Amino acid sequence: MHRFRLLLLLTVSPGLALAQASASRVHELDEVVISAPSAADTLRVVPHSVSVITTEDIERSPSRSVAEVLGREANLNIQSYFGRDKGATVDMRGFGATAVSNVLVLVDGVRLNASDLSGADLSSVALSQVERIEVLRGGGAVRYGDGAVGGIIHVLTRRPRSGPLKGEFEARTASYDTQELRFSASGGAGPLSGRIDVGRLDGNGYRDNDEQRRRDTAAELRITPDGALSFMDVLLRVSRHTDEYKLPGPVSRERFLSGSAALRRSSTASPLDGGSTDDRKFGTLWRFDLGDFGLVEFQTDHRTRDNPYLIGVNPAQPLSDQQYTIESTRRDVQLRYDLDYSAFGRIHSFGAGFVTQSSDYLRRDVGRTVIDQSRLRTGDLNGQAWYAETVFRATDALRLNAGWRSDDTKSRTEAATYRRTCQFQNVFIPGLGFIPVEIPGSCVTGFESDSRYASSTKSHAAELGVSWQPVKALVAFASVSRNFRTPNIDELALASSDLRAQRGRTIEAGVRLQPDDRLSLGLTLFRLRNQDEIYFDSTGVPSVNRNYDLPTQRTGVELETRWQPSAAWLFAANAGYVQPRFKGSDADIPLVPRWTANARAEWLQTPSLRWIAAARHAGRRFDGNDLDNRSFAELPSYTVFDLALRLDLGGGAQLAAGINNVFDKVYSTIAFSETYYPMPERNGYASLRWRF
Repeated sequence: MHRFRLLLLLTVSPGLALAQASASRVHELDEVVISAPSAADTLRVVPHSVSVITTEDIERSPSRSVAEVLGREANLNIQSYFGRDKGATVDMRGFGATAVSNVLVLVDGVRLNASDLSGADLSSVALSQVERIEVLRGGGAVRYGDGAVGGIIHVLTRRPRSGPLKGEFEARTASYDTQELRFSASGGAGPLSGRIDVGRLDGNGYRDNDEQRRRDTAAELRITPDGALSFMDVLLRVSRHTDEYKLPGPVSRERFLSGSAALRRSSTASPLDGGSTDDRKFGTLWRFDLGDFGLVEFQTDHRTRDNPYLIGVNPAQPLSDQQYTIESTRRDVQLRYDLDYSAFGRIHSFGAGFVTQSSDYLRRDVGRTVIDQSRLRTGDLNGQAWYAETVFRATDALRLNAGWRSDDTKSRTEAATYRRTCQFQNVFIPGLGFIPVEIPGSCVTGFESDSRYASSTKSHAAELGVSWQPVKALVAFASVSRNFRTPNIDELALASSDLRAQRGRTIEAGVRLQPDDRLSLGLTLFRLRNQDEIYFDSTGVPSVNRNYDLPTQRTGVELETRWQPSAAWLFAANAGYVQPRFKGSDADIPLVPRWTANARAEWLQTPSLRWIAAARHAGRRFDGNDLDNRSFAELPSYTVFDLALRLDLGGGAQLAAGINNVFDKVYSTIAFSETYYPMPERNGYASLRWRF
């Protein structure tokens, strides 16, 4: 508890500062936010709590993955099963187990969230490819639609740059026999430029049966014609992510609290559990700069994902009869128009877009031909939406924004079981009478439909916001937004008969203060209320996806501050509080810590040597299956400390090293029915990077 008080002191002290990763300066209020309603929006005027993580922030952070970087932001809580980015979920503003469907993750404007319950696979985004990350809390539903309930996380990758060839090579070694290699290069001449990224990672993981093998490849070609076609900018990109991973499973409460690291690491109920992923993407982006007539963007993306896996393996049975497989394909098309126009002596903005999405999904459970056990689920989801948003600058200090979105989604699912069906005839047997006897050769095997489900849903999102800047150093803002979430394909395949789309509303207000280039502070208050929130009821008979009977309400605050007293020192901290309640009940939503906090200090000892110390805190939270907050033991709070250094060797080379979980804290971010997933203990890493 004393460590948490220290974090809180760092957060609220005027001599220290908040937020995000570190930088050589605090983020200026004039920093443009790509994910905002207007292309010219900056941190000064966005009416939401926003965090911007730049390339420099990432390079000087002790984090080694996108998930770890995000876990250091205000009111973002990482739920991890095994301490790696594979399978990790980013929870924003307190959704617990349903965060996979209530926080929208985008990569270059395209959804990373899958059409099922697997969520966004953060391991498919290499940290070395990231240019910047924008965290927009409570907003984004008008432009991005379904699932932007808690907010959005927008990952923007590095684009090809014209000019001489430049590249980067990095080698990293870490605890648990982890080895990683990455290479990237970019360059071009005339209208053509390109970029390639390749990488591989091999590691045995913290626990037994925790191995991971990962391969990444990405290539981009950019075309910027001269002359009559100079208004065009075309980007073609292709990528492939493959991995193989093992699943050690949970440990009992007794083993988790035993004090024995060996017991926590060796506890795996099924040593054959694991799977693989093959994720392939192809996309195009066409930009047409029409000058005074606006900007048009046309974007297409195609994604194919295969994910075979084994879980709960019985060694006495063939593995092929126990395999699960998910195959999915998604196609997205986006058309957007932006225009800045002059009226009443000021420049205003207008944007509109049309979006279509189609997804196909196939899931096989328990092999392919196990009589009465193999199951086949198929489904498709087709949707289209249009939206419009505007920014009106009423005065030099006052800015209003509004937006509306209409979504129309149609989905279909079917479940079938593999069965053997035979024909019989009645045969008279003396003393027994007529007995049905199977007719030889009459039996057929195949999948027989068990259920079909089709739905059509119309949903709407809206936003009204205002920002006021009475002086250069101060911005006050407020907004109210409406969001929605439709059931995904997995949820529809196992749903109650009255499953409905989820609807919500967020109200927030805050201030951002930057008195000079060395200090910034931010404070946001929010309330998020949902009707018909979707969840999986594991206690019901049968266990299906349902809507909560009671509305849910999350009320909270985010505090961020950053201070750079000199060129050698930088301090940053943030804190988040959320009360995740069922309306009319005194029960918290499970797996949501009320308090989270982060603190960070950097010391530039010499022009080439930088030291970094960081801490992360998460408060206690209730077991994932403890809806009434009385059935299972709580997950304890934890505070984890990390140390790192960066040493510039000259000639474009840099050495980085660090120790994570310095004090060997035993903790878990997830538990269900008092079974826990222990996180890695003290561990270290070292890397060498060379830029040319």
